[in-house]
Amino acid sequence: MRWVILCAMGVVFIAEGQTVRAAHPSARDAGVSLYGPTFKVAGLQFTVPSKWQSIPVESPARAGQWRVPLPHGLEGEGGEVVVFYFGPTAGGSAKENIEDWIGTMFDAAGHPAAAEVKHHETGGFKISQVIIFGTYSQNVPIPGIPPQSKSNYGLMGAVIENPQGFLYWRFTGPESLITANLPLFNKIIDSVKPQDK
Repeated sequence: MRWVILCAMGVVFIAEGQTVRAAHPSARDAGVSLYGPTFKVAGLQFTVPSKWQSIPVESPARAGQWRVPLPHGLEGEGGEVVVFYFGPTAGGSAKENIEDWIGTMFDAAGHPAAAEVKHHETGGFKISQVIIFGTYSQNVPIPGIPPQSKSNYGLMGAVIENPQGFLYWRFTGPESLITANLPLFNKIIDSVKPQDK
């Protein structure tokens, strides 16, 4: 079962490999340095920035969760990173989850926001990534809590195909924070490797 329930909507628009904002530097080209603790899950490990605040997870589907602070001197809401893991046979394909993520982001007209989707391989692992900007409206119903929309938001998602079960990274936050952290997020995803023995 996929972790997000699809909205009732028309055709989801995915701009495959196209840029939907000003060109973002890639960590694979920008020489971004990454220092911090090791996060291990499903036989894999990643390097996570030490400035991220680890938060205890409240769901067995959440393997890890962090708060991402705004840059020094800025006030307001920070961002959230969640890693979902459902085991070796659940969670859905990269395409299904990317479509679900797109289903949580809307443009000014209320249509699914344009998305940039890319695929690459790192260390033998196939990785699919998406970045979207617009109004964020998480569509998983929570009893007693009305859905909350957040404008000028961004979402970066990555699906790592792993024999022990796919991993789903989701980073949401204000558009400026997402834009500033794109190279770092890419670097984290590309730090994937088998767990040290």
